[in-house]
Amino acid sequence: MGMATIDEVETDVVEIEAKLDKLVKLCSGMIEAGKVYITTNKHFVSGVRDLAQQCKKDEMISECLDKFGDSLQEMINYHMILFDQAQRSVRQQLHNFVKDDVRKFKESKKQFDRVREDMEISLVKNAQAPRHKPHEVEEATGTLSITRKCFRHLALDYVLQINVLQAKKKFEILDAMLSFMHAQFTFFQQGHNLLLQLEPYMKKLATELDQLVIDSAVEKREMEHKHALIQQR
Repeated sequence: MGMATIDEVETDVVEIEAKLDKLVKLCSGMIEAGKVYITTNKHFVSGVRDLAQQCKKDEMISECLDKFGDSLQEMINYHMILFDQAQRSVRQQLHNFVKDDVRKFKESKKQFDRVREDMEISLVKNAQAPRHKPHEVEEATGTLSITRKCFRHLALDYVLQINVLQAKKKFEILDAMLSFMHAQFTFFQQGHNLLLQLEPYMKKLATELDQLVIDSAVEKREMEHKHALIQQR
């Protein structure tokens, strides 16, 4: 891996860190908004249950409100699980990757930069050593040799760290997003199954409501007819 490639990777790491930090913050915002949504949803379900209590004498209304209230409460539970998994998969996993792996790599970069700088200074000193002073030439050559060995050793270690980080970055991002999408899949599947169980009752209720509209219209006509007769008398 050449110096140009190392520089490119270092730039990429800095940019990736910024993007991951931003994604973690956005995920936190989404989770916080989700918690507010859950709270307001709970208040709504409480309102549905209060209305069911009020309409206890009317079996059709109280049954409908109880059934729908239970289903809505179950949906809130699914939402809570979804946001909890978003917290663990995206927010926590990516935050830990940035905090532990990316920041640790940045510390190694500082050390690598210091040794690279030392070597560049040694190269300059070696080139500038007066050739008519063998003692100074020998000292500069010796320093350069030690610095070069140290740099090569550290460079190998640094390149290994780069490769490990690149592989881990790939795994962590893909794994976090896959976990999040699995959570979404489960959320929608559970919601679908719940509403599927409720569907026969909803269809029955819709038919009963159609009949209710017809019965109300007939009753209204009869009352109007009676009213007209009374008026004539």
